[in-house]
Amino acid sequence: MKNRIFHSGLAIFPENRTFLERPRINKLLDSAVRSPLVTISAGAGYGKTQAVYSFLQKYDAVATWIQLSVRDNLGTRFWENFVRTIALYDEPFAAWLSEIGFPETDDQFEKYLSIPEDEIAGKKNVVVFDDFHLIENASVLQFIKRSVQTPFPNITTILISRMEPDINTVSLLSKGLVVSLNEDDLRFTEEETARYFQLLGIPLSSQSVSNIYDDTAGWAFALHLIGLSLKKSPSHEREARTAMKLNIFKMIENEIFHVISERLQRFLIRLSLIDQLSTELVSILAKDETLVEEMKKISSFVRYDIYLNAYLIHHLFLDYLRQKQELLTENEKRDTYLRAARWCDKNDHKMDAISYYEKAGKYKPIMKIVYHFPLQIPIDQAKFVLDIYDNGPPQRLERIASYCLQRSRLLISLGRYEEAIAENNAHIKKYSALPSSDFNNYVLWGAYQALGVINYFTLPWTDRCDFDVLLEKADYYYRLNPSNEFGSVTNISLDAWGSKVGTARPGAMEEYIETLTRAIPYMMNILNGCMYGLDDLARGELQFYKGDLKMAEKFIKQALLKAETRNQYEVRNRALFYLLRIGVAQGDFEKTQGVLKDLEAQLEMGEYGARFITYDIVSSWYYLIIGQPQRVASWLKGNFAQSSFAIFKANFGNLIKAKFYYANKRYYELLSFLESEQAPTAVLFGKLEMKVLEAACQYQVKNRDASLLALREAYNLALSNDLTMPFIALGKAMRTLTAAAIRDKKCDIPRQWLEMINRKAATYAKRRLLVISEYKKANNLGDDVSLSPREMDVLRDLYHGLSRSEIAANHDLSINTVKMVLNTVYTKLGADNVADVIRTALDRKLIK
Repeated sequence: MKNRIFHSGLAIFPENRTFLERPRINKLLDSAVRSPLVTISAGAGYGKTQAVYSFLQKYDAVATWIQLSVRDNLGTRFWENFVRTIALYDEPFAAWLSEIGFPETDDQFEKYLSIPEDEIAGKKNVVVFDDFHLIENASVLQFIKRSVQTPFPNITTILISRMEPDINTVSLLSKGLVVSLNEDDLRFTEEETARYFQLLGIPLSSQSVSNIYDDTAGWAFALHLIGLSLKKSPSHEREARTAMKLNIFKMIENEIFHVISERLQRFLIRLSLIDQLSTELVSILAKDETLVEEMKKISSFVRYDIYLNAYLIHHLFLDYLRQKQELLTENEKRDTYLRAARWCDKNDHKMDAISYYEKAGKYKPIMKIVYHFPLQIPIDQAKFVLDIYDNGPPQRLERIASYCLQRSRLLISLGRYEEAIAENNAHIKKYSALPSSDFNNYVLWGAYQALGVINYFTLPWTDRCDFDVLLEKADYYYRLNPSNEFGSVTNISLDAWGSKVGTARPGAMEEYIETLTRAIPYMMNILNGCMYGLDDLARGELQFYKGDLKMAEKFIKQALLKAETRNQYEVRNRALFYLLRIGVAQGDFEKTQGVLKDLEAQLEMGEYGARFITYDIVSSWYYLIIGQPQRVASWLKGNFAQSSFAIFKANFGNLIKAKFYYANKRYYELLSFLESEQAPTAVLFGKLEMKVLEAACQYQVKNRDASLLALREAYNLALSNDLTMPFIALGKAMRTLTAAAIRDKKCDIPRQWLEMINRKAATYAKRRLLVISEYKKANNLGDDVSLSPREMDVLRDLYHGLSRSEIAANHDLSINTVKMVLNTVYTKLGADNVADVIRTALDRKLIK
């Protein structure tokens, strides 16, 4: 029984009805696929693809075949191709891959490497990248290189190329983990040549076989063409060999192209313009099924794949057809591209659709596709589309009302804010001076909307909080012409925080929330509910950071209800994140479990594109809090992300990574990040969180002066807004640090503030322990408590009735140190007094 091969549908290889089984090649491949990487390098027509395809049909493995093309030199288009192939057999996994996006950064690749184990466990997996020689893009090459070096023992990658693959595999080669096959391995032997012609039913003498073998040097495609010729004229072996020597394309022309109708000739040339050969699209292009039936008769060069429901064309035949494209009229080319674009657009092959629309000279459909891109458009995607606009006819583009807004979004995604601001101000100046019209009002709506969005997202750096005024203008022009030809963006991307305030200036937080409250009605109108609930999220967030959990919970729940009514998934997710943090701070295990269930429910909301990433981030925070770092998503245990747009998911992920590093005592690595240019998030809450972690890290590595300096800087960031939670939530570590600060005579942080933080951190630590204890009970986990040697010494002395001063003298410690150690023991054992701690220690058999 044939093994099913999941193919991207762009393959161009033959499956001859008289295909010769080659046990020698199968044996080579059977041995080769035991290695992580197999490279197969040979020129066109050597049967590379056919050999691998035939082998995999019988090999017991999940085979994923990625057919590459020149268009795959765009990372996002390559990823569409890759994900589309995975979706043929695992749609949920493909959805997850689609969400993480093309793994261009270290952070994204770490997410890719966190493939759920059940996706690859057990059965052998083979991933084939065909036509690898077409790839020149450094990011795509880097992805494939890193992929072949993954730690999964049951995955083999096969690279099929016309030249030696251009990736550095020295590390694998040095370990003997790469197997390479070349032209010499793939050539037909003289014996195989004889068997091939026997299979075709062509009687040849040994001498004729030897002559053909000498002339072709075992080149599979040449043997195939000679076979076609000899089937017609069995006695003309010498003429067939001579024709093959003279010109392979000439032979294709004589033996294939000239024997088909002119109508089919033109149709095949049209097919060579495109990569997608779905049966549906082929029928759309043919307009006549008799033409498709005629095409099926040359099945050695154009064959139907039942699994893909698509047609596949041989490489060399395709090369030949492409040389004939000048025979088509411009109208024929444009019609082909337009039909292909519409089919790709309808079937969610968006990057191909954009390419074909451009070739067809249709720019408005491109803008419709781009309009529905996520707010944070990937850089290579944004550059690709902007290049299309820049190279397009200006007069035609500028007659499309949404063009100005589209350019702004692309410029914003590329970080070219000043350029976007200048262009939109120019549009406002020009179109405000013109008479009111639907077109002019649309342009003005887009220009003010773009400026408002830029103002909002750059607020952490500019401290300019008047985006509501700009959005009010946008709303005014939108109401004059409320028809949005492309529908509406409905969600806004957030990082870890609802606030965009970057300054510690007194009153800045309140100004932001008031501005947001005024702006949201406008955003809801012009962008279909976008931002609804974000102002309440910001209010609750501020109260949370102030340590007022009751007020925080009130506003956060209001935000949650609003977000749910208008499908504001990002607002809903962050609201749940804060409710989870509040539950831990209150020691309410049941509340945390309810929130986690609501988070899991979001995984079923297919419209929420970032659901897997945000679930990983929020749930990983919880696992760190309850002392289960092994359950943190693997990609959040890796290197910190770099982001040129410093307010989105990279900062959210980095916040959790920083806490993971700290929990795992990777202090020096964390400090290296915190002191780098990567770390500074522009949002005040983020700056405060990271500065508090820096203070704690410095203390752990015995840099006391640096620790107190960082604590002072964190205090300065928090002071004007009375922000306390980042300090309190550090629990035991903050108690230790504030105690050290109180003792240090050089520390100028107010003692009263330090003592307040110390008390509240102790309370937080105890409540956190309650959640941990309940979690362990609910999950039947052990509840072992680990005490340090010093803590055990103090506990034993306490059990034997020694006073604190006696314990201090017994171990040459200060009384304050003894108090601090005892407080730690109380926290670890969940005790409130001496009697509790002794009873609990005896119950746990810590003392006898």
